[in-house]
Amino acid sequence: MATYTIRYADRARSVKQSLSAEQRTSLEALEKRLAGNPYGHGAQSNRDNSWSAAFTGGVITYIVSNRHLVINVIAVVGY
Repeated sequence: MATYTIRYADRARSVKQSLSAEQRTSLEALEKRLAGNPYGHGAQSNRDNSWSAAFTGGVITYIVSNRHLVINVIAVVGY
């Protein structure tokens, strides 16, 4: 199976950089799983084509492009 590239929108990248070390480590592990299968580790929104997936202390929202094998992370929320 092909590996997806993960890209972050500017604001999502900024939030990712401000996460704690534990949150970043968990998010990086999630990214590895999503790169192999972006549909197997998240939940699809009923409103649009976006997906959400949780990591320790946060959640990301992303859009998948199968044509270009890209996952575009549009939001990162840490809590």
